[in-house]
Amino acid sequence: MPEPPILAKAEAAPKVGPPVVLANAKATVGAIPAQVFEALTDAAQLGSWWAEDVRVDAQMSGVYEGTLPSGRVEGTITWIEGPRKFSFEWPIVVEGASVVTSVVYELSPKGPQTVVHVSHRSPKPVPGDWNAVWSTAIESLKAYLEAARTDSTTMDSP
Repeated sequence: MPEPPILAKAEAAPKVGPPVVLANAKATVGAIPAQVFEALTDAAQLGSWWAEDVRVDAQMSGVYEGTLPSGRVEGTITWIEGPRKFSFEWPIVVEGASVVTSVVYELSPKGPQTVVHVSHRSPKPVPGDWNAVWSTAIESLKAYLEAARTDSTTMDSP
């Protein structure tokens, strides 16, 4: 009985290079990590600062969806470790094919504030100004949380 041919490594599995960093955005938000994490994973809050028609199932493999002016984000949660880290896969159509990208939020306490770092990676380049997308998202999150903080402080005043 003849032996099956041995495939060269290149034939056995295509080589995949390191992920392409589409964006890295960072900002300090005037809220504690638990409040930031809740604003990232609660559908009602996301609808206030991020997107319309939001659906979230805040658990592993849960949905993370919302409609932005540029289109619908239909992601799947890949990591959820409150209140420190949250990530989701986001398939984006490029030249008629789906490219599964990964978005990771990392939250670090800084006194009464939180440093929010968002990274967006892809197995290959995806056209678009992703740094602007995520910088805008973080600034919107920051404005939402800091306005809520100001509102609650105002209500507590005599």
